[in-house]
Amino acid sequence: MRSEDVRTLQLAPLWVLSALVGTHTRFAEPDLAVFWDAVVSEGLRAPRATRDLLATLTTDRAGLLLDLELDDRSVVSGLRDVVTVLGPDERVEGYRQALVRVGGAVARARGPYGRSISSEDLGRLLLVAQLLDWSPSSRGTVDAA
Repeated sequence: MRSEDVRTLQLAPLWVLSALVGTHTRFAEPDLAVFWDAVVSEGLRAPRATRDLLATLTTDRAGLLLDLELDDRSVVSGLRDVVTVLGPDERVEGYRQALVRVGGAVARARGPYGRSISSEDLGRLLLVAQLLDWSPSSRGTVDAA
């Protein structure tokens, strides 16, 4: 896989975070803390290729955030590029689901009492799933993600 493709996949979870919190950069510390915890947690249960890719995100968090800031793609175009890189056979098994699960963890933390997803965040999460061509009906529910 080309280094540009790997970087696109590495930026994908941050685009998911951006979609949920409504900012492209300068994330609030509580949002970032929940996000990084979700990345690590998802990495522990994901298929090997996804686990390996998610592990690369945590080695240089500041550098990854800077790369997001310097990247000129919007959330929508970035996530569409992720779909292109993954291809129809999903080159990195389980990656789309992992992205939705990370988003679900962030949305749940932002919701009432940190236990449920608000209707606004659920709408955003469903849009992210749609942009990633991930179907909750065929692969589990977004809330379970």
